[in-house]
Amino acid sequence: MGRLYTLFKWEVEDVIKNVLLFFGIVLIGLAMKESLMMVTQASPGGFGLLTEILRKWRYGTYLVASSINSELALSDVWYLMSFIILLLGALTFRYDRDSGVAFSVYSLPYSNTEIFAIKLLSFLMYSFLLATVPFIYITITSYASISRHLLDITSGFLWLALILLAFGILYITSIATLVSLLSPNAFLAVIVGFAVIYASKILGMSGIPLQLFIDAIYRCGSSDFTITAPNYLGWGLALPLLLFAASLLLVRRRDVA
Repeated sequence: MGRLYTLFKWEVEDVIKNVLLFFGIVLIGLAMKESLMMVTQASPGGFGLLTEILRKWRYGTYLVASSINSELALSDVWYLMSFIILLLGALTFRYDRDSGVAFSVYSLPYSNTEIFAIKLLSFLMYSFLLATVPFIYITITSYASISRHLLDITSGFLWLALILLAFGILYITSIATLVSLLSPNAFLAVIVGFAVIYASKILGMSGIPLQLFIDAIYRCGSSDFTITAPNYLGWGLALPLLLFAASLLLVRRRDVA
């Protein structure tokens, strides 16, 4: 276990990835904050003081729930997040090969499977931090005065929305991983990966990710919504697992070139 921890430590101490993660969190946080302010300004008479929300509880809870939901369902946030995740994926799985560092790493007493597993673990950790840290920070700081009520206000949709967010992250990271391993360089990995992920928006197809997950978040909490529907489980769980398996097979069958 100590050997694998050392390898994991090397991955998370990468300065470039840490800087990219920091600026990604800041940018996504700003985008979420803007979406929250848009919901606030669109409300009749403005948002007002948080004490006013408590006084007018029924309308206040609806407004808070709508603003929090909009943070998770903002398409700009999803595509910005996907672009940064693709960059992180290229840095994790491709840049070390382009820079020649991979020759040193793969010469160490680790199997290709171990190296891939640690890289994937760190990549998933960075991706989930990128998505959740700005959401948690913006939500708590924006509603600090009613923080003890947030779980009750969001209980009807939040956990379902977070599961959809996890599905989206798994979908993006699986594409980023496979494309990075298949591409001849990091730049092409980002371009091809973003083209695949952006396809649903370009083609106007709501039945495939990412638009599938974005639209589903707006439906969370409604009586006709079920998180276990085949399209959500297929795109958000089955396909990513298949792509991760393909990536592992590719790593085990090829050299570091």
